[in-house]
Amino acid sequence: MKKTNRLFAAFAATVVLLMSSGLSYSAPDSKGTDFWLMFNGNLGTPTLTMFITSDVNTSGTVTPQGGAPIPFNVVANTVTPVSIPGSYANHTSDVIDNKGVHVVSNDEVTVYGLNYIAFTTDAYLGLPTDILGTSYVVLTYRNSNVVNAVQFGVVATQDNTTITITPSVTTGGRTAGVPYNIVMNQGETYELRNTGAAPNDLSGTTITSDKPIGVMGSHQCVNIPAGFVFCDHICEMLPPTTTWGRNFVTVPLRSRVNGDTWIIMASQNATVVTINGVPQAPINAGDRIETILTGQSIITANNPVLVAQYSNGSSFSGNPGDPFMMICPPYEQYLSGYTLTTVSGYVAHYINVVAPNAVVGSLTLDAVPVPVVEFTPIGASGFSGAQLAVTPGSHTLAATLPFGVFQYGFNNDDSYGYPGGLSLSPVAVVSGIDATPEFSINPINTQHCVDGFVYDQNNQPVTGIRVDFEQRGANPGAGFAFTGGNGVAQYCYTGTNAGLDTIIVSTGIFSDTVYKRWDGALPVELSSFTSTVTNRDVRLSWSTSEEINNSGFDIERSAVSGTWAKVGFVAGSGTTSEIRNYEFTDRNLASGKYQYRLKQIDYNGNFEYFNLSNEVEIGVPARFDLAQNYPNPFNPSTKINFSLPVDGNASLTVYDNSGRLVSNIASGFKSAGYYSVDFNAANLSSGVYFYKLEFTGSGQNFSKTMKMTVLK
Repeated sequence: MKKTNRLFAAFAATVVLLMSSGLSYSAPDSKGTDFWLMFNGNLGTPTLTMFITSDVNTSGTVTPQGGAPIPFNVVANTVTPVSIPGSYANHTSDVIDNKGVHVVSNDEVTVYGLNYIAFTTDAYLGLPTDILGTSYVVLTYRNSNVVNAVQFGVVATQDNTTITITPSVTTGGRTAGVPYNIVMNQGETYELRNTGAAPNDLSGTTITSDKPIGVMGSHQCVNIPAGFVFCDHICEMLPPTTTWGRNFVTVPLRSRVNGDTWIIMASQNATVVTINGVPQAPINAGDRIETILTGQSIITANNPVLVAQYSNGSSFSGNPGDPFMMICPPYEQYLSGYTLTTVSGYVAHYINVVAPNAVVGSLTLDAVPVPVVEFTPIGASGFSGAQLAVTPGSHTLAATLPFGVFQYGFNNDDSYGYPGGLSLSPVAVVSGIDATPEFSINPINTQHCVDGFVYDQNNQPVTGIRVDFEQRGANPGAGFAFTGGNGVAQYCYTGTNAGLDTIIVSTGIFSDTVYKRWDGALPVELSSFTSTVTNRDVRLSWSTSEEINNSGFDIERSAVSGTWAKVGFVAGSGTTSEIRNYEFTDRNLASGKYQYRLKQIDYNGNFEYFNLSNEVEIGVPARFDLAQNYPNPFNPSTKINFSLPVDGNASLTVYDNSGRLVSNIASGFKSAGYYSVDFNAANLSSGVYFYKLEFTGSGQNFSKTMKMTVLK
């Protein structure tokens, strides 16, 4: 049911939007024109590279904090590398330093950071300044008593930023669970490294700030799983908690054996994670589930979670390759196009793709459709996964619907990996979606538009959320749009085939369904639809002025705000231009309020609804009554109706011919109204029985006995 306050909120937001000239809204994602980034410590001084790509020709600068700007030029859909001094990855733990890297461009770009030392390398996807947040939870990987150096990093985007850190384990002079504050200026960086024995882990550390910041999860050289060699550097730029999601589909890393390590971290208490249909034990905020997955998988959660995929060490998964870390975005954060690059010096490069089934066969890699045979359906998720081997260099992927992409590569005892890109919409704050119009009729070959209004827990609009639209029926298809400042995403299409479309409008776990009828002429013109109440019976009357291919009408009833149920059917008149009158009586209803609708059905199975404009109310009876059971005689079941004009205690009992009680059908307090109960005599022999209604309450007494016959 649509909520008026939600629609009002959307309307108010629209008014504000119209009054704010010059404002425009675009989907927040990993593309941007301004980035503040950093690198974490590796085993020694690494080679640092920024890889920059764009959909258009553009230029800009990369400026290591305190250093000279380094100009760059990008040709559309190619990758430009920019080298950074290796010293920018070297930090002293728990000390603020000045080692941020500022990337500025004239047009939107995507930036990847590579931290390279032979045998200990990883890469990360840089997140632009405009989507950085003020609330993070660190995710990395625990120490394992080989190289104990789990760490995280923070880079400030504005001066005088106050940052509150609550470490998950005691690290140096910072006590576990005790928050501390640091104040940083733009471009300054901070790294905290824990060198304690296994299983020390800074994952679960919470970081909040009064201005947007960037946060890195990292390890100097980690063994994954613990106890397996060899170690490798891992790093990822972490998304803010507002962008975490609930729905994930996964693909294993190609060429590896024994599966990959996955970690799922909760943002709220009592989070239940389900992996391939199996619920896991509930976890609380900052807690994690670590598991090995050997095949394509489906991960869902009742609350927003952060999910990461880890390449395991070569002693666990075979050479070539050692650990790396990749953030896995929820599928509501996928994009519809990516340009990626491999890292030079590696013997094998791969791209994992997670695509909606609707684009399998049309999704392109470097402008060539990826063969259908490369994809395998991922359970019943509606997605398929592929593991694509690619040549060194840059690669572009595109599709008409959003999909997920992950770039990685292996060398002897070395590896790198990063997500190709992602939307960074505040999906974690979404509480629901309303789609409109609920039902409409258009002639074929015209355009129809559907609005999806996305709102938060306060029924306020949420901006920048991707909304997916899927048409099923006469005009199958799909598309997507992002919500604007009014929280509304609009999707339009043209219906070329007559019939009914069911349109599913969704974002994440939330969905709404609307219907669209396409016709050259209306199948049924309903000229009237009325109701009349007589005691417990409702008579429905309706008339049509014209009918085309009309099989008939299902009559559906619901209690107010309840579910609809079919209560009858009246045959239609096929095709006619003459007035036709119809009636249906719904009998012996209990006291209460009801709604009715007609489901008009064509001979080809298409249908549309006509709602009765008023509610129907069955009142309380004027007097006590106990009716003759029906059927009578019966075997083995019959129905007994009785009426109570006031509230009180009632009992309905059955006696045999000798006066012995054989059944107490109903007893206890009853409100005034009409009642209908079923009596089953399967355990009784044939014969005459008596049923008796007794009532006391509201200053009145009533008793009546009736006879019935069981005939077997």
